[in-house]
Amino acid sequence: MTDTNRPGAGVVWARVEEGFHVGSRNGVFLGYLDREADGSYLAYNGRSRLVGRFPTLVAGMAAVTSEPAETRMPVRREEEIVLQQVRTDRELPGSVVR
Repeated sequence: MTDTNRPGAGVVWARVEEGFHVGSRNGVFLGYLDREADGSYLAYNGRSRLVGRFPTLVAGMAAVTSEPAETRMPVRREEEIVLQQVRTDRELPGSVVR
């Protein structure tokens, strides 16, 4: 039986190319790792913000998967940003259509 509450549970890492890895959980993009010339890895979150520099691939992966929830991409559809159409008629210029 797998413990789904532990850090990294359900995370899938894909090697896109040599030295570049992308992580996701349940189809949600978590972030990526990019190997530098010195062999260290720069880890980025799902918004392409730097998490840090790590000496190993595994350390970078752990940092991306354990990053605080407030800096991760939205997981539930309700948390996503929704664009709304703005009315352009003469009666209610600039009003939001709901």
